[in-house]
Amino acid sequence: MRIMNSKKTSKGFLLSVFFLVFWLAPFSLVSGADFDSEVPNFVTDITEIGENVFAQTSEVTIKLEKRIPRSTDDSSIETAQGIVKSSQDPQDYEDMEDPFAGDSEDLPIMSDPLEGYNRWMFGVNETIYDNVLEPVARGYRDTIHENLRIALKNVFSNAMAPVKLVSSLIQLDFEKSGRVLARTLINTTFGIGGLADVAGEEYDIQDVNEDFDQAMGYYGVPTGPYVVLPLFGPSTARNIIGRAADSFMSPTFLFAPGAVSVGLSVEENINDASFIVDDKKQLEESALDEYESVRDFFHQYRHGLVKK
Repeated sequence: MRIMNSKKTSKGFLLSVFFLVFWLAPFSLVSGADFDSEVPNFVTDITEIGENVFAQTSEVTIKLEKRIPRSTDDSSIETAQGIVKSSQDPQDYEDMEDPFAGDSEDLPIMSDPLEGYNRWMFGVNETIYDNVLEPVARGYRDTIHENLRIALKNVFSNAMAPVKLVSSLIQLDFEKSGRVLARTLINTTFGIGGLADVAGEEYDIQDVNEDFDQAMGYYGVPTGPYVVLPLFGPSTARNIIGRAADSFMSPTFLFAPGAVSVGLSVEENINDASFIVDDKKQLEESALDEYESVRDFFHQYRHGLVKK
């Protein structure tokens, strides 16, 4: 009996020693090993992020690159998984032009001393738009064919030729002045009063977007404070003066004053709104502060026009 107990005790002791050695082996190997490679840094604090960062989940470890290293081959991109051949010609990216590129660097600060009033008037205009203009514009868009709406837009643009011509001449931009004259002559005669943009489509004579506000900005007249006008929306002190000057040069004021002029202006606004009614809705849904978004976009857009 003692011999049997002794054998059991020896077997239990040997098994205990075996498992103890097996459990301690990895730690002894790690402590004695010499690693030349860098140990991945599993970041727990955002302040520890460096050039090469590893983020670990329960299933996979993904290497995050702060920047994409340049490859020796212009048509390939180096990633964490290796070099991937790009299906996009790098030259295509260079052809993509930002409409506001270079304008934000010297963009002056827009003063808004009337912000309390402006926000109130902005809310009034939005209420009128939501309850009147938007439903009318959507019904107009669904009723009138797009080709006809484009034709009407061409007519209104062609009718503003005097404003574009005078503003271009004030800025001594004779190239734009020549384009205005050429487009007006071609579209009025061959485009049936401007319904068709023959000058742009057939002769590649691009339209000119100039007004008296831009002419004043060209000579350094400051924009002045931001003002939200009833029904007309975003504006500035300089823009108000420019709009007044443009209205005196418009054909509707010269040849069709009164109710006819107002009716044509309403038609133009509804026709223009029919093209952007969905974009306006997206802006309302995505903007954190729609008032600031509209103000900043208007300021940058008008500044970009002056810079051109």
